[in-house]
Amino acid sequence: MKKWFFPSRGYGELEGFSNPGIEMFKGEPLRAMAREVCQNSLDARIENGKPLRIEFNRTHMKVNQFPGMEELKEVLKQCFKFWRGQGDSRTLGFVNNALKAISDDKFFVLRISDYNTSGLVGAFSGENISPWKSLVQGNAFSVKKSDSSAGSFGIGKAAPFAVSKIQTVFYRTYDEDGVRAAQGVTHLVSFESDTFNFGEDPIRRSTGYYGGEQKNSALKNIEKLDAINQRNEKGTDLFIPAFDFATGKSDWKDEIAVEIIENFLYAIYSGKMEVQIDNLLLNKKTLGGHIMRLLPKTKHSYAFYQVISDNDQVIVTEKQFGAMGSLELRLLYKADANKKVLVVRNSGMKIAQIPSLPKGISFVGFLELKGEKLNSFFREMENPQHNKWEPKRHSDPERAKQYKEIVEDWVKEIISQKVKEISGEEVDVDLSEYFPSEENQGEGNFAEKREGLLDSVKDITMDDYETPGPKLKVKDIGGNIQTGSSRHMVSGVIDDAGKDVGHRHRTGNRKGGNPTGRKGYIHPDGEDTVYSGMREVIVSARIISRQGGVNRLIFRAEDDISHGELEISTMGENGKAYRLVVKTANSSTAKVSVNDGRIAIYNVKRGEKYTVEFEIFGEQKYAMGVKAYGN
Repeated sequence: MKKWFFPSRGYGELEGFSNPGIEMFKGEPLRAMAREVCQNSLDARIENGKPLRIEFNRTHMKVNQFPGMEELKEVLKQCFKFWRGQGDSRTLGFVNNALKAISDDKFFVLRISDYNTSGLVGAFSGENISPWKSLVQGNAFSVKKSDSSAGSFGIGKAAPFAVSKIQTVFYRTYDEDGVRAAQGVTHLVSFESDTFNFGEDPIRRSTGYYGGEQKNSALKNIEKLDAINQRNEKGTDLFIPAFDFATGKSDWKDEIAVEIIENFLYAIYSGKMEVQIDNLLLNKKTLGGHIMRLLPKTKHSYAFYQVISDNDQVIVTEKQFGAMGSLELRLLYKADANKKVLVVRNSGMKIAQIPSLPKGISFVGFLELKGEKLNSFFREMENPQHNKWEPKRHSDPERAKQYKEIVEDWVKEIISQKVKEISGEEVDVDLSEYFPSEENQGEGNFAEKREGLLDSVKDITMDDYETPGPKLKVKDIGGNIQTGSSRHMVSGVIDDAGKDVGHRHRTGNRKGGNPTGRKGYIHPDGEDTVYSGMREVIVSARIISRQGGVNRLIFRAEDDISHGELEISTMGENGKAYRLVVKTANSSTAKVSVNDGRIAIYNVKRGEKYTVEFEIFGEQKYAMGVKAYGN
C-alpha cells in the first residue's frame, strides 16, 4: 500500500518553514535547480562515447492525477491547524499558498529526466548508504559513482524543492543493475496528528516520504508517474508538482538555458551533454546560436565559447602535474575580451575562475584539469557552491594551498609573458583602471594610479595599445523649447538634419542655477531649435591607438541615440582630464562627422557595435578616455 509517512520528532525540535537547505536556493530557484540537477546527472554519465541527455518537460495536469496529493492536502490542513495563532507569519503564509496550489483543479508538473546515466543504485539495498538513499532519504552527505564527481556536500539535492509551491519532489530510477524504484519526498513543517501516532510523540517531523508501508521503503513503481512518462532507458527522473516557474524576468526556459550554458558550456561543446528544455534544444550544433540569442546574459559564456571553438588565434599551452594529470590552458588575446580564465573539471562543469590575473592586456582563457587523480584532489577543496577553491576545506590543507598556488601562478606567468612581448603585431593593453567608472572614482588609490600612468605612458614602445573606457553616462542635453520661453534657453547650432548638438542652460529671472551641459555656439541667424525627447543613456567605449596617429574607437550604446557627440580626453599631470582635439573621423559602421574637435554620431542603435577611425592633433601618444554626450 502506498502512503505518506512522517516520522515522529521523538520529542526533539520543532521544524518551521525556513528549511536551511531550500532557503539557500530561493534567490534564483530556477537557475539553481537547473545547475544542481545537471551536475548530478553529469556525475552519473556512462562513458560510452554517447552524450548525457537531459530533458526538462512541463505538463499541465489535474491535481488528482498526480500521486499522493489528496493525502498531502489533509497533512497541510493539519499543519495549518498546528501553527495557527503562533505568530509565525512566514510558516502560515507557506502553508496557505501550498494549500491553494494543491486545492486547485490543475497545476503544472516539471519532469526532469536524464538518459545515458547509471541511474540511482541501491534503492532496495540492505546498505544504509547508497546513491539512492543519499539523494532521496539522506541529509548533508552525498554518494557519487566517481571520486572526482562534483557534488560532495549533499546540499544541492534541496534545489528542486525550491521550485515547487508545495516543496515536494518525486524520484524514479531505472538503474544500471536493471532495478526500478520510485518514491516521493516533501519538506513541509512540523505538525501534530493522531493519524501517524503509534504510541510515540504525536508531533511529526517536517519531512515526509511517499512510499511503502514497511520501514519507509521505496516502491518498485508508481503508476501515476508512469502515466505521465514511460521510462524505457536507464537513468533517473524527477517529478516536481506545483511547479513554480514565475521569474519576473524572462521565459522560464531561457532562465534554465542561461544557467546551463554558463555552467556546462564545455560539457555541451565537447559532446558530453545535450539538454532539451521543452522545445528548446542545447547541443554542440545549436550552442552558439543560443548564446547569441540570450545576450547580454550570456556575455561571459560568449567570450569563453570563442576560446573553446576552433580558432586559429587561440594559443594552447600544457603543463604536466606530476603523476596526477595535466593542465591545458587555452588563451585568446583580443580586444573587448573579459580578462577572465574559466576553470573546468574533466566532466566539463565550471568550477572556478583564476583570481588576480595580470593587467595590461586584453584576453580570455580556459583552463581544463585533466586526469582522475588531479580532479579528485582539487574537488576536495571546492566550496559548496562549486565556484571557488578553498584549501582549508581539504584534508591536507597545506598541500592543497601549494597545489592551488602552482596552478594559479602558472596561468598568471603565461599571461605575463605575453604582456612582456614586444612585436610588430597589434597588442591590446588594458588601461581601464586609470579611467574608472563614476562609481569608483572616489577610491583612495585613484590618484596613485593616475600618477603611475604618466610614467608608464612615456615608456610605451608598442605600435598599438588599447584603452578600454568605463561605461559613461550620456548627459541630458535638451528638451522641448518654446519660442520666448523664460524657463530654458539653448545655445548651440542645430539644424533640421541634426548636424550639431546644443546644450540646455538655465536662464530667466530666477537667480542661481548652473548650466546643465557644455556651452554651445552663438548662431548669427537667431534662436536655435533642438530635438525633443532627450534622455540619459549609457555608452561603453574602447580606444585602440595605432601607428601613424590613427586611432580606432569601438563603442556600444545601451539605448538608441539619434544624435550625440564623443569627446576624446587624456589625463594631465594634475590628475585632471583634458580634451584632445579630433582632426578627422570616418566609419564604415556609423554616420559620423567632426564637430569642434569632437566626434559627432548619428542614428546609433542600441546594443550594436560601432567602429570609428579618427586622428587627433599633436604628435604625442596619449592614454585616452572617452566622454559621451547625446540624446
